[in-house]
Amino acid sequence: MPRTSAEPRVRLYHAVARPIGSVMLGLGGAMLLCSATTPLWNLLEGGARPQDAGGAFGLILSGAISMLLGFGLRRLGRKAADVPLGRREAILVVALIWVAIGIFGGLPYVLDAGMTPDDAFFEAVSGFTTTGATVIGQIEATISRPLLLWRALTQWLGGMGIVVLFVAIFPNIGVGGKHLYRSEVPGPVAGGLRPRIAETSTLLWRIYAVFTLVQILLLMLFGMSLFESICHAFTTMSTGGFSTLDSSVGGFDAARVGWWNSLGIEWTIVVFMLVAGVNFSLYYGVIRYRNLKGFLRSTEFRIYIWLIVGSTLTLWLALVFAADTWSQAFDPAYGFQMFRDALFMVATTITSTGYGTSGYTHFPPIAMAVMLLLMFVGGCAGSTAGGIKVSRIVLLFKLSWGQLRRSFRPQVVHIVRMGKEPVDSSVILDVAAFFLIFMVTMAAGVMLITLTEGVSVPTAFGAMLTAVSNMGPGPFHNLGLEGYIESPVDNFAGYSWFAKIVFSLTMILGRLEFFTLLALLLPDFWRR
Repeated sequence: MPRTSAEPRVRLYHAVARPIGSVMLGLGGAMLLCSATTPLWNLLEGGARPQDAGGAFGLILSGAISMLLGFGLRRLGRKAADVPLGRREAILVVALIWVAIGIFGGLPYVLDAGMTPDDAFFEAVSGFTTTGATVIGQIEATISRPLLLWRALTQWLGGMGIVVLFVAIFPNIGVGGKHLYRSEVPGPVAGGLRPRIAETSTLLWRIYAVFTLVQILLLMLFGMSLFESICHAFTTMSTGGFSTLDSSVGGFDAARVGWWNSLGIEWTIVVFMLVAGVNFSLYYGVIRYRNLKGFLRSTEFRIYIWLIVGSTLTLWLALVFAADTWSQAFDPAYGFQMFRDALFMVATTITSTGYGTSGYTHFPPIAMAVMLLLMFVGGCAGSTAGGIKVSRIVLLFKLSWGQLRRSFRPQVVHIVRMGKEPVDSSVILDVAAFFLIFMVTMAAGVMLITLTEGVSVPTAFGAMLTAVSNMGPGPFHNLGLEGYIESPVDNFAGYSWFAKIVFSLTMILGRLEFFTLLALLLPDFWRR
């Protein structure tokens, strides 16, 4: 029987519906799981609080809606179960998944916390993209424990990638899994990973889960409750930065948990933030080959370590010499505290986590400059961190160095290498294009937010850098915003609904590293 002209389009529609339905099923199941833990937290955390009353209702209803939609989409796509996804279809699926989880992942905020749809969408997208920016001004007084757990879980799921999780759980999507994986995993290259994508994704998630479990145990050892430990481990390993406290990690100070426990909590979080900022393929290599050669040979890893060391020392010296008096500057106790502040700020910034232990608005200019630089750079490719990525910065420097040499020696053939391996020209082109798109997005966003919100240029710049780099803190929010935003520092609550949607889409752009989402805007993409 001859095919009709409408058949290919229907089969494509079915194929796209199937993976989206699978993710919606998983999303709904995660919501129901969070709601089911309510009796446990009431038992272990000293009973229910006023804000916990009915706190599971929004999650139960949202989970039911998400799962019903997921079943419907899976049923719609059942005829295309054996149809593999091509690259175009995978790009469309990934983009639709990230928009869908923002919408449906935000439902509990509307039903439970009474947030507006734009605020809920912003908070959910910020969670899944591990940005960590928030519109919630009083977390402890308004958000129930089940919703706090869901808030942390969105970051943990988004850290390794909701689509990568999907590929690990549903390996029967065939060759489409490869395209989904490549569309989702951040970074210019995914070296060291085996070609069997489902197997690789599963192992990466196991590594991710083991790190998370170890951190939970260590945080409990230093005095955090089970609930706080789970939430902070979820948002540390994902480099997301959502905390259960308004004062973030700074809330676990000496007055609350004791000096040694405070130090232990702080440095445990520092270590795991830095661990999460490393390319996970290096951990994969240790497990597969039983040696550390991958770490020793990785140029990106060495530069990542040197950036951390150099930035910490620079920030520490800047803070020490910004002391009120010379006697204070050379006081050992003061110097150690400044080192704690410097190390934590470097770790939370280079990994794009966004935790805080103290306000940074009092930092001297050189310290703020270091933080801004780290916000642009970010962590390693293939990590959960945001930013441009260390490997791209290295390749851009090497490319620029080669072009400088050619300016006076045009006959020189300059080969860009990463370590001892030459880098393919297509990767160099991708890196150059990524950097241009990153800067153009920043510039366009700054102009748009300045125009529509009436804020200062530094404020718009800081907010856009937060969104594009999936960073969390919004530097310069305290400039020109007094009386405009409820919490002048690091809070997006006072922006208009339009700006919140812009920020949300920009966070998704940054998380998918531009190409996946921007490809949908090209007319050629929709031509068969």
